[in-house]
Amino acid sequence: MNRSKEINYLNSIALHQPFGIVGVSGETGIGKTTVLNFVNPEGVFTMRVNISLRDSMESILYDLLHSLAFALERVEGVSGFAKEVRKWITDEVATIKGFSLGVSFGVNAGLTHEKSIRPRFNFFKAREKLGELIKQTVQRKGKFLLIIDELDKEKKEDVLRVIDSIKNFIITGNFVVILSLPFSIYREYAADRLRWNESGNLENIFKDIVFVEPLKKSEIKELIVKRLGHRIELVEDGVLDIVAEFSDGNPRDGLWILTKAIYDNIQKERLGKENLINTINKTIIEYT
Repeated sequence: MNRSKEINYLNSIALHQPFGIVGVSGETGIGKTTVLNFVNPEGVFTMRVNISLRDSMESILYDLLHSLAFALERVEGVSGFAKEVRKWITDEVATIKGFSLGVSFGVNAGLTHEKSIRPRFNFFKAREKLGELIKQTVQRKGKFLLIIDELDKEKKEDVLRVIDSIKNFIITGNFVVILSLPFSIYREYAADRLRWNESGNLENIFKDIVFVEPLKKSEIKELIVKRLGHRIELVEDGVLDIVAEFSDGNPRDGLWILTKAIYDNIQKERLGKENLINTINKTIIEYT
């Protein structure tokens, strides 16, 4: 896939912007992770983390802090504090989870909610530790780029609340954050940008949001040809045109429908256009 425009732009931002938060957005499956994987500005210390805990705003923050601390444990000059931070966040979460489990047993044994004092995740201390971790990394490594993926799968409200609450701790000299964002945030950001002589709320958070455009039909076909390799001979002429049309620019959707068609016709020597169309029609009926 030709994503050089987006990759070069993000590399330039990471290299030349003194600080700031930059988003990458687009439809699910459009290739945001692929773009982020190729961002690698020369001379900039770069770390990548994935967010996998999505229960709440708090869980997003402690997953981010834990993932970053774990990654920085291997970095000389920062590893000591990184280990301290990871131990703190692990103990913090274990205490809360352990209490919740204890209450569930206690309630069954007659313990009332009023008799228990539920520990809360120390959001404020977590922000401070995140800020200090970033500060120490910048002091040791110079320009620091943090790439955060999988945030596009979170709720828009939770993502914005987390970023807004920690921005004063992460907007610091020589530190740039690039993160994947839900498509709904990009729509709101674009609307803010179109209001002449007005500033929207999202403009106060993000330096910019890069929109990953849908692929052209020729690019979808090229991607599938590369994926199939020598097995392309098992697909009749015209099949890839239909796949590209169905995908509507989304490579994941194109690969998905082609895979379904292959399994639907696994007994055939080659996959024909009629076979693919039958799978598409069956899928439309199944999902409507």
